[in-house]
Amino acid sequence: MLFIKTSFLFKLSLIFSSLFFSTSVLANNFVYQFVPEDFTSTEFMQLRQISSLGIGTQKVNGLAVNELSALAWDEQRKLLYAISDSGVLYHIRPIVKEGKLLEAKVLQAYRLKDKKGKALKGKYRDSEGLSLKRNQQGRVSELIVSFERKFRVLRFDLQGKFLGKIKLPKVLRKKKNYQSKNKGLESVTLHPKWGVITAPERPLKIAPPHYHTLYSTTGQRWHFKESSHRNSSVTGLETLANGDILVLERSYSGLFSEMVISLRQVKLSACNQQRQCEVVDIAVFNSLDGWRIDNFEGLTHYKGNQYFIVSDDNESPLQSTVLVLFEIKE
Repeated sequence: MLFIKTSFLFKLSLIFSSLFFSTSVLANNFVYQFVPEDFTSTEFMQLRQISSLGIGTQKVNGLAVNELSALAWDEQRKLLYAISDSGVLYHIRPIVKEGKLLEAKVLQAYRLKDKKGKALKGKYRDSEGLSLKRNQQGRVSELIVSFERKFRVLRFDLQGKFLGKIKLPKVLRKKKNYQSKNKGLESVTLHPKWGVITAPERPLKIAPPHYHTLYSTTGQRWHFKESSHRNSSVTGLETLANGDILVLERSYSGLFSEMVISLRQVKLSACNQQRQCEVVDIAVFNSLDGWRIDNFEGLTHYKGNQYFIVSDDNESPLQSTVLVLFEIKE
């Protein structure tokens, strides 16, 4: 989660934008121009076919749809699972035609439950990372969720029922190792070889300086250089078909600085003896270049080379829940 302070003029522009899009918001989706207005190409860096829309303020099953922080795609059920900072699980049905995102309908909402069947509350509900586990028949059977403040990774069924804990490496279980209580396990992914892989939002105090670290439940660690932009934070992870890790990084230093969202590929098979791995920038979105960037935190594979990212609106009327679809060029 990132709390973003906004200037008066920016607030005013957002108010006018919300009025302009009010008709679309009533339909639960609204137009959101993610790419710069003068951007005419269908490609950017190593991406193409970038499309986006906003998910409007609404309630499903009595639960507000906001603060989306992680995504995971279930191809068989054609469902996009999402979780929020408030410990809510959503089932979303995206409509995509010819590579363009046209609609995203929120079908169901469930509270994540503890082992006693009660809804997670307070600092225990700060769910931030999401991945899927499949059964022997290849169907999605479990959700793997990481938490930012009470540092842990838990298993849930598809309606948010608690199934169990996942044991983390000892270094991730010690509160004193984290930069702060709000810099915990922001992201998680399930790797076919290395099991559950997670990463703190900011490097641990004991980690190599200026390097992020991926930690697996099988004991492996991989370090990669932080983005060159200040205050780089890991906000999303996804396992690629070749075994590399796709990382979503966010850089933000305050009201008068740019916000930068970076999509980076960490090559787990190209590491030195210190476990420092090669990393390649797939795309870098900088607000100073006209990209209409919000607080993007969630990342998931969709189909082929297509991926979704989503923004966390921080439960603020001055921010938006934005879903973006793009394709990585081969």
